[in-house]
Amino acid sequence: MKTSRLHLVTGLFAALALCLASPAAADDRGAAEQFFRIGADAYKSGKFDAAAANFDRAYENLKAPEIAFSAAQAHRLQYQVDRDPARLKRAIELYQAYVTGAPDGARRKDALVYLERLRDVLDKIDPKQIAVAKDKPSVYVSIALDRARITLDGTPIERHTSIDVAPGEHVIAASADGYVTQEQRIRVGNERAMIAFELAPRPATIEIKSQADARITVDGRPVLLRGTSTDVPAGTRWITVSARGRRPISREVTLDPGQALTLDAPLQPTAQRRAVRWVELGAGALLAGAAVTTTLAIADDFSAANLRDHKPLLTTEVGDYNRLRDRRDQFRTASFALGGAALVTAGIALVMYYTDDPSADALLRPIENKPDHGFMPMAIGGGLGLGAGYAGGF
Repeated sequence: MKTSRLHLVTGLFAALALCLASPAAADDRGAAEQFFRIGADAYKSGKFDAAAANFDRAYENLKAPEIAFSAAQAHRLQYQVDRDPARLKRAIELYQAYVTGAPDGARRKDALVYLERLRDVLDKIDPKQIAVAKDKPSVYVSIALDRARITLDGTPIERHTSIDVAPGEHVIAASADGYVTQEQRIRVGNERAMIAFELAPRPATIEIKSQADARITVDGRPVLLRGTSTDVPAGTRWITVSARGRRPISREVTLDPGQALTLDAPLQPTAQRRAVRWVELGAGALLAGAAVTTTLAIADDFSAANLRDHKPLLTTEVGDYNRLRDRRDQFRTASFALGGAALVTAGIALVMYYTDDPSADALLRPIENKPDHGFMPMAIGGGLGLGAGYAGGF
């Protein structure tokens, strides 16, 4: 009984630990993704020192083999720049972590080749030359946006640069045109503090000049206008303007964060809408003809009635009376025919008018193909080439 209770209590504590660890694990992955994206940007730009620093920080937060491979690549390429043996040692550690953690990894053969080469190079270096760098109070700010402005305690600094500071509290801010400014307060101890920024882009504003009942879609999704403008995310967007009885128009635009753009979108009538006008004229002409024949029928009916009221009818008047009645009947039949045709034609015009609602779906096409989620090892194009490639996202 005691053993069962002990197992139960142990199980509850384990479940509680998992529940408490879940948010932390999510935070760690989020931090890893952020540092990895910044590292990938630096890697593609040939800034391997910055790439290595960010990949290392990403790997600290999430021990993913792909991150280890990417960090190893950055350290190896930076060694070709500064010839720091510590880079070789770190690259070997990370390649080995990738080989161990991803036995079926896509870059396993490359990692094994690099391990053999780098170990041969490291064996020829005097171990005394491999100095272990000691951290000192400093701040290292990472941000992928190359035009970002960064300040440390109000003083401008460069991104991907380690700045020595006194221990204590410091304020780092990052800003850029079209992006939301961010600020962080950090406390620096006796080691380097690494800060990553990812500025959120401000939406672009599009003003659309078109008719009042126009429908607006952005990438196929309807949007509501504030007056004549709307906010849309920055990037490449497919804008469609349509209305009943008008030919829809589309335009692809590339919007910078915070950009204001005005689009003139005059909508032209469709062929069906233009045809409605002719059908309406036809219905009007038929109705006018019915009115004329009805008037003539009534006139002949009155004339026949006047002759009939003269009793007895003279022999010469009988023929006139019958002729007036026959003509009245003919005009009345024509009135019914013309009036019916006018009603049918007017109905056709109404149907044509209300069914004339061209779909804008044919004008739509996909704008963004987002990559699959996940980390992808950073690769180069053979030898010592710098053709960096990157795939994947979050």
